[in-house]
Amino acid sequence: MSLLNCVDREIGRFGSQVTICQGGQRIPARAFVEPLRYRNKIYIGGEYRPLGKLRREKYLYVGSASHRLEENHSVIESQGAQYIVKRCETYFVKDTPVYEWAIMVPCGAVREDDYERDMAET
Repeated sequence: MSLLNCVDREIGRFGSQVTICQGGQRIPARAFVEPLRYRNKIYIGGEYRPLGKLRREKYLYVGSASHRLEENHSVIESQGAQYIVKRCETYFVKDTPVYEWAIMVPCGAVREDDYERDMAET
């Protein structure tokens, strides 16, 4: 069994039901969606800060390589919540795409990353 088939099988077997919304299409799929914990901030350029008023939570998506995502366009619906993809990449082994991963944030909430730092100074 190839690595690609093994990864796809396990995502299909253990992943949650999600809907990928992009380009006017709604694509049902299975994927892993979980919150990024404090230790994962190294991957998203986070800084250690005291609790504030802005939402800073981020979520990890791992799904099949057959469903390519687009940064700031793809929306993932999972467990009654919607998340927008902020960063995504395809993981390759040799020249074969194995899985798609993404960093997501909840849709519709004001988040610290959405502010322009220069706008506050003008």
